[in-house]
Amino acid sequence: GHYSGVRGAYIFFDRGTQDIEKLFVGSHQQPSTSIPPHVYDTLSYYGYSKDGLTPIIREIVHQRQPQKIGINQSSTLPEADGLTAGLRDFLKEALGAKYANRFTSAELLVRDFRLQKVAMETIVFTDLMKWTDRWMKEGFAMVVPNKTTAADLYWWMEQRAREVRLETGASGSNVARIIREGEQLPLASDHPIEPGDIVSIDSGLKYLGYETDYKRTAYVLKPGESEPPDSIQEAWQTTISISDVYIKEMVPGRVGHEVWAAIVDQVRKRGYRVVGPDAGGRAATDTRPEIGVYGHSVGNNSHDIGARIAQDLPFAYGERVRFPLVEGEFVSVEFHLSTPIPEWDGKTWYSRFEENARLGAQTVEWLIPRQEKLILIQPTGGLKTSL
Repeated sequence: GHYSGVRGAYIFFDRGTQDIEKLFVGSHQQPSTSIPPHVYDTLSYYGYSKDGLTPIIREIVHQRQPQKIGINQSSTLPEADGLTAGLRDFLKEALGAKYANRFTSAELLVRDFRLQKVAMETIVFTDLMKWTDRWMKEGFAMVVPNKTTAADLYWWMEQRAREVRLETGASGSNVARIIREGEQLPLASDHPIEPGDIVSIDSGLKYLGYETDYKRTAYVLKPGESEPPDSIQEAWQTTISISDVYIKEMVPGRVGHEVWAAIVDQVRKRGYRVVGPDAGGRAATDTRPEIGVYGHSVGNNSHDIGARIAQDLPFAYGERVRFPLVEGEFVSVEFHLSTPIPEWDGKTWYSRFEENARLGAQTVEWLIPRQEKLILIQPTGGLKTSL
């Protein structure tokens, strides 16, 4: 697409042959530097004419006599729901009742198109993943314990993204959270980050129509510590081991809610209670081991149009939980794991894991290394290891 002027139409007609006919109609002529001259077979312009777009699209449709007319309207996929109610009424009037009765949602066509990734897209998205990882680590590096607040971290990251000519993703960077001895403090709060705290960030960056969705977790060393307590390290390694269980079930062709069921069945056998995502970011219990699995598609949006790895609840997740995984698509491997910590009187650490990846022929392919170890913030500020 491109700026079409007063009102435009982007039409794709399946002629029953290998090639799809592509027609662009707009009021304003398109320059050679725009997309339409390089993509569409036919470009039609109507200027500021009396009848505008109506007679042109009517002729196009009536000549071709399609049996179905897919329109960008969907009840569960916002990425395939760009047609307004007013424009739908316009189409009905322009094409007439005979063809209006042939309208159907093109949501699955939009889904399948968006999930197919060419090599250049993978290169761009991999770069964006690298930038996101570094951006989050830079955020942790600016933390000065007992002074920097979670809110300060939020504002620093917003500013840093703009300095490097990027935008924060749909989730924003306002999901920095302090975990203090099992207590989850409010998101982006004014509490100073203290030694012994665990700080997690859930965010992403946008670039060239692509968007990441990541989590990174840091531990703030206490004076005299060189590593987190063993219980914290073991809890994180358990989280990593669960991610291995998770990705082994990510096989192209498997349906989202079936993958979810296979994951939670294995984890339940390890003694974990299974819960859903919590929009408030707080575990359902602060004493019992539990897991919540809620992976999703990623790429053009932070929560994109492909399969959702979650319970079969269409009213919560739309039809995505009933979509199959597609080889080559970008995915977010996301879950939380609540693990009791002895030093916290048995309260759990609600550890949050999220990595973006590409789905290969057999399972997930990490395009950049996942976070294997906790990021360590020095008691006086700065990271223990270099970026």
